[in-house]
Amino acid sequence: MKILTYILSLLLGGFVYFLFAAYMTVSAGFSASPLISVGFAILIFGFLSWFHFYKPKIGAILLTLAFLAMYFTWPIYLLFEYFGNSEYKPSPIEFLTPIILGTLMIFLAWKGKNSELNKWTKLILAVPPAIIGLYIGGFMAIRLIG
Repeated sequence: MKILTYILSLLLGGFVYFLFAAYMTVSAGFSASPLISVGFAILIFGFLSWFHFYKPKIGAILLTLAFLAMYFTWPIYLLFEYFGNSEYKPSPIEFLTPIILGTLMIFLAWKGKNSELNKWTKLILAVPPAIIGLYIGGFMAIRLIG
Protein backbone atom coordinates (compact mmCIF):
# COMPACT_ATOMS: atom_id res chain seq x y z
CA MET A 1 0.00 0.00 0.00
CA LYS A 2 2.76 2.45 0.90
CA ILE A 3 4.56 1.97 -2.41
CA LEU A 4 1.33 2.54 -4.34
CA THR A 5 0.65 5.69 -2.29
CA TYR A 6 4.18 6.81 -3.09
CA ILE A 7 3.71 6.26 -6.83
CA LEU A 8 0.31 7.99 -6.88
CA SER A 9 1.66 10.99 -4.98
CA LEU A 10 4.52 11.32 -7.47
CA LEU A 11 2.08 11.08 -10.39
CA LEU A 12 -0.27 13.62 -8.81
CA GLY A 13 2.47 16.14 -8.06
CA GLY A 14 4.01 15.72 -11.50
CA PHE A 15 0.65 15.99 -13.29
CA VAL A 16 -0.31 19.25 -11.58
CA TYR A 17 3.18 20.68 -12.14
CA PHE A 18 3.12 19.85 -15.86
CA LEU A 19 -0.48 21.04 -16.18
CA PHE A 20 0.65 24.35 -14.69
CA ALA A 21 3.59 24.45 -17.10
CA ALA A 22 1.29 23.83 -20.06
CA TYR A 23 -1.04 26.63 -18.99
CA MET A 24 1.82 29.04 -18.38
CA THR A 25 3.26 28.52 -21.87
CA VAL A 26 0.15 30.05 -23.44
CA SER A 27 -0.82 32.48 -20.68
CA ALA A 28 -0.02 36.17 -20.72
CA GLY A 29 -0.27 36.32 -16.94
CA PHE A 30 -1.41 34.32 -13.96
CA SER A 31 -2.95 34.78 -10.57
CA ALA A 32 -1.65 33.48 -7.26
CA SER A 33 -4.00 30.46 -7.15
CA PRO A 34 -2.14 28.31 -9.71
CA LEU A 35 1.18 29.18 -8.11
CA ILE A 36 -0.09 28.12 -4.66
CA SER A 37 -1.43 24.90 -6.17
CA VAL A 38 1.92 24.13 -7.78
CA GLY A 39 3.65 24.85 -4.49
CA PHE A 40 1.51 22.21 -2.83
CA ALA A 41 2.14 19.83 -5.77
CA ILE A 42 5.90 20.25 -5.24
CA LEU A 43 5.40 19.66 -1.50
CA ILE A 44 3.44 16.47 -2.23
CA PHE A 45 6.00 15.30 -4.80
CA GLY A 46 9.20 16.18 -2.94
CA PHE A 47 8.34 15.67 0.71
CA LEU A 48 4.98 14.11 1.48
CA SER A 49 5.39 11.30 -1.07
CA TRP A 50 7.89 9.63 1.27
CA PHE A 51 7.23 11.28 4.67
CA HIS A 52 4.36 8.87 5.34
CA PHE A 53 6.94 6.03 5.36
CA TYR A 54 8.43 7.43 8.58
CA LYS A 55 5.40 8.93 10.32
CA PRO A 56 2.33 7.11 8.93
CA LYS A 57 -0.46 8.93 10.78
CA ILE A 58 1.01 12.42 10.50
CA GLY A 59 1.98 11.68 6.89
CA ALA A 60 -1.57 10.63 6.00
CA ILE A 61 -2.98 13.78 7.62
CA LEU A 62 -0.48 16.02 5.82
CA LEU A 63 -1.10 14.26 2.48
CA THR A 64 -4.83 14.82 2.91
CA LEU A 65 -4.46 18.49 3.82
CA ALA A 66 -1.93 19.19 1.06
CA PHE A 67 -4.11 17.51 -1.56
CA LEU A 68 -7.18 19.47 -0.47
CA ALA A 69 -5.22 22.73 -0.50
CA MET A 70 -3.70 21.91 -3.89
CA TYR A 71 -7.01 20.93 -5.48
CA PHE A 72 -9.10 23.75 -4.06
CA THR A 73 -6.65 26.51 -4.98
CA TRP A 74 -6.59 25.83 -8.71
CA PRO A 75 -7.85 22.61 -10.40
CA ILE A 76 -11.35 23.14 -9.03
CA TYR A 77 -11.54 26.34 -11.10
CA LEU A 78 -11.05 24.19 -14.19
CA LEU A 79 -14.06 22.17 -13.09
CA PHE A 80 -16.12 25.36 -12.76
CA GLU A 81 -14.97 26.54 -16.20
CA TYR A 82 -15.95 23.21 -17.71
CA PHE A 83 -19.51 23.40 -16.41
CA GLY A 84 -19.80 27.20 -16.54
CA ASN A 85 -20.46 29.58 -19.38
CA SER A 86 -16.87 30.54 -20.13
CA GLU A 87 -15.41 30.59 -23.61
CA TYR A 88 -12.69 28.11 -22.63
CA LYS A 89 -13.80 24.54 -21.98
CA PRO A 90 -11.00 22.52 -20.38
CA SER A 91 -10.81 18.83 -21.07
CA PRO A 92 -12.20 16.61 -18.28
CA ILE A 93 -8.75 15.02 -17.93
CA GLU A 94 -7.44 18.34 -16.62
CA PHE A 95 -9.67 18.41 -13.55
CA LEU A 96 -10.62 14.74 -13.12
CA THR A 97 -7.10 13.31 -13.07
CA PRO A 98 -6.02 15.22 -9.94
CA ILE A 99 -9.21 14.34 -8.07
CA ILE A 100 -8.97 10.65 -8.97
CA LEU A 101 -5.25 10.38 -8.19
CA GLY A 102 -5.65 12.38 -4.99
CA THR A 103 -8.62 10.38 -3.74
CA LEU A 104 -6.82 7.09 -4.38
CA MET A 105 -3.65 8.43 -2.76
CA ILE A 106 -5.50 9.54 0.39
CA PHE A 107 -7.41 6.26 0.61
CA LEU A 108 -4.23 4.20 0.31
CA ALA A 109 -2.31 6.42 2.75
CA TRP A 110 -4.96 5.90 5.42
CA LYS A 111 -5.40 2.22 4.65
CA GLY A 112 -1.68 1.42 4.60
CA LYS A 113 -0.63 3.47 7.63
CA ASN A 114 -0.09 0.33 9.72
CA SER A 115 2.26 -1.40 7.27
CA GLU A 116 6.03 -1.02 7.56
CA LEU A 117 8.88 -0.96 5.02
CA ASN A 118 12.55 -1.83 5.28
CA LYS A 119 14.69 1.18 6.31
CA TRP A 120 16.84 0.93 3.15
CA THR A 121 13.75 0.84 0.94
CA LYS A 122 12.47 3.96 2.69
CA LEU A 123 15.76 5.73 2.13
CA ILE A 124 16.05 4.69 -1.52
CA LEU A 125 12.51 5.85 -2.23
CA ALA A 126 12.92 9.14 -0.32
CA VAL A 127 16.06 10.49 -1.95
CA PRO A 128 15.06 11.03 -5.64
CA PRO A 129 11.82 12.98 -5.08
CA ALA A 130 13.41 14.98 -2.26
CA ILE A 131 16.28 16.07 -4.53
CA ILE A 132 13.99 16.86 -7.47
CA GLY A 133 11.49 18.65 -5.21
CA LEU A 134 14.24 20.77 -3.64
CA TYR A 135 15.65 21.61 -7.06
CA ILE A 136 12.31 22.61 -8.60
CA GLY A 137 11.05 24.34 -5.46
CA GLY A 138 14.33 26.20 -5.06
CA PHE A 139 14.35 27.22 -8.71
CA MET A 140 10.78 28.52 -8.50
CA ALA A 141 11.52 30.36 -5.24
CA ILE A 142 14.59 32.04 -6.76
CA ARG A 143 12.60 33.04 -9.86
CA LEU A 144 9.77 34.37 -7.72
CA ILE A 145 11.99 36.35 -5.36
CA GLY A 146 14.12 37.84 -8.03
